[in-house]
Amino acid sequence: MDAADAARRAAELRALVERHAHLYYVVDRPQISDADYDALFRELQSLEDEYPAVRTPDSPTQRVGGQPLEKFEQVRHLQPMLSLANARDEDELRAWDARNRRLLEGRGLDEEPLRYVVEPKIDGLAISLTYRDGVFTVGATRGNGTVGEDATANLKTIHAVPLRLRADPPPVVEVRGEVYLPLPAFARLNEARAAEGLPTFANPRNAAAGSIRQLDPAVAASRPLSLFCYGIGASEGLEVADHHGALDWLRQQGFRVNPDIAVAATIDEVAALCARWEERRADLDYDIDGAVVKVDSYVLQHALGAVAHDPRWAIAFKFAPTTAITRLHAIDVNVGRTGVLTPFAILEPVVVGGVTVERATLHNEDDIRRKDIRPGDDVVVQRAGDVIPQVVGPVTGGEVDEGGRRVSHAERHVALPEWSMPERCPACGSLVVRESGEVAVRCPNRSCPAQIVESIRHFVSKGAMDIDGLGEEAVAALHQAGLIEDVADLYGLTLSRLVEVPLFSRKAKGPDGGEIVVPGKLAENVLASIEASKRQPFARVLFALGMRHAGSVTARALAERFATIDVLQAAAVDDLAAVPGIGAVVAEAVRQYLDDAHNRETLAKLRERGLRFAEETPQKAVGPLSGRTFVLTGRLERFTRGEAQDRIEALGGRVSGSVGKGTDCVVAGEDPGSKLDKARRLGVPTLGEAEFEVLLGDDGPDEPRLPLDGASDDAAGRAKTN
Repeated sequence: MDAADAARRAAELRALVERHAHLYYVVDRPQISDADYDALFRELQSLEDEYPAVRTPDSPTQRVGGQPLEKFEQVRHLQPMLSLANARDEDELRAWDARNRRLLEGRGLDEEPLRYVVEPKIDGLAISLTYRDGVFTVGATRGNGTVGEDATANLKTIHAVPLRLRADPPPVVEVRGEVYLPLPAFARLNEARAAEGLPTFANPRNAAAGSIRQLDPAVAASRPLSLFCYGIGASEGLEVADHHGALDWLRQQGFRVNPDIAVAATIDEVAALCARWEERRADLDYDIDGAVVKVDSYVLQHALGAVAHDPRWAIAFKFAPTTAITRLHAIDVNVGRTGVLTPFAILEPVVVGGVTVERATLHNEDDIRRKDIRPGDDVVVQRAGDVIPQVVGPVTGGEVDEGGRRVSHAERHVALPEWSMPERCPACGSLVVRESGEVAVRCPNRSCPAQIVESIRHFVSKGAMDIDGLGEEAVAALHQAGLIEDVADLYGLTLSRLVEVPLFSRKAKGPDGGEIVVPGKLAENVLASIEASKRQPFARVLFALGMRHAGSVTARALAERFATIDVLQAAAVDDLAAVPGIGAVVAEAVRQYLDDAHNRETLAKLRERGLRFAEETPQKAVGPLSGRTFVLTGRLERFTRGEAQDRIEALGGRVSGSVGKGTDCVVAGEDPGSKLDKARRLGVPTLGEAEFEVLLGDDGPDEPRLPLDGASDDAAGRAKTN
């Protein structure tokens, strides 16, 4: 290859790499696998190493490079980055609109339509990107609004930042945006830092800011930062008439712009859009702390002008914060159905994200020690993504009033005793155990009342045996009365026994006019539901048993492969591990469950009482999803896992428990975890829940269009990770 051929091939490769990076990082619609992308990138890298003259400043290979900086240089923005005034409620929002209208009327502009653009206020780090002749030259933090820090090297590491504009670029343009860390990535980063003994970040905003302010660009590159662009600062030769036109131009140039930004014709529409953003705040995979409302017309923006550092033509409608500081009173422990002891925090009640929080998860003893959380600490509590609140870590800065004197949080913290997992189960008093290589501490007592109650609650749940009327209170009452000691005892309940429990009885007038206790309607309904549960298929029974690591998909795979409980009980670990979607860890857990004498006794009693322990073999459905293999991951809002699997199989498809080369599509709900990450690495298409519903339709699609057929997977990408 001569120099001319090398230059042509390098240009082709730069275009290909940038195109596929844009599809992956900006529109969340990858068209090639990670391996294919890496191959293109490595070819470009090799070509530039062999022919240095073909390397350009905007080459994708130049996103990370150079030595760590000694310090950040200052950069003066071409146009100041103004701050925003706040509206704390709808009344203040309407007062702002009325003030705008009065000002415009006084300037003779009241005849021009006053439209607003409503967009999410991303809780991240505001930055400015300067492009000269279409090439990214300088990236800076907001700083004081006039002068910021030169963070070009770090901002280049963010794949959502285009290194070159696409078509007819103006001579100069400043693009404004917000760098943020997606919530799943924030959780993983904090866990990793805790595991290394490093302090955790209080919120995603601090994590994003801390990443961009690293002197070594490699640190920023190691964190999956992303970017939403929301406006244009100074420019030369660029003509757009309004804000929504500027956003359209940014999209055309390859910038990542929030897809749900909307234009409103009235302040009523603005208020409704702000309320809608606050409602769906918990469904997003990024933090927002409000909505930003801007006058759309640039003519009207100019006429309204600014006051001090705040433009009159824009305002931030603020939401309740998703983190708060409160006192950790104590650490208590729950015992789950498999005996795992899970610590949780008992907190001074505090409002976080509009919800009063009194308890928060603490994961496990190792996590508490990594974060150095101690009862009595003032702690940062986080409630992001509508998940169970969790304690991020102790407050170590500032001072607190302690008995009439001011002491530092750090001084107070070190004086507090460290917390340790109890040596005995809080429910039954048995000595707890911790198996080698595991973080979980378990109660080994099969008769532990907490384990019994939790296992029964799982057994009767909707996704398992679906016994209606047996909620948490009912199960606890039956166990406390001595009527059920395991799941098999449910099938020995009678009206005469249930009447002994107040929850299931009522008072009535007897034959002699006196008061008697008779079964209530709940008792009759529960017995009918218990009897109906005997018709649940073998796979549901296996799932209801609560074997470790055996979810509904695994249970169905076992039922299909082994057909009866006798065949399953005779299967060796290697036979179990050979089932698609079941690996060595799951196989070993299933084998241990089946070998346990107590469990074998329970299975025998359930068989005697009429539950199904053999798989029916109906003819496999043939339909539009025939030949397709799906993986379900995360929490679905509109379906249970079982319902989603039934719908797929009714259309001829198959559901697997793990992602592999044979997977055609991953359906990703909330908090999808590693399966979605693996799907992205393998280039497996993904669907969000809304697109999954479209795929299924009311009666199933005639010709399903998965992402691999050209349909969009934006919903899955937006809802999960970047």
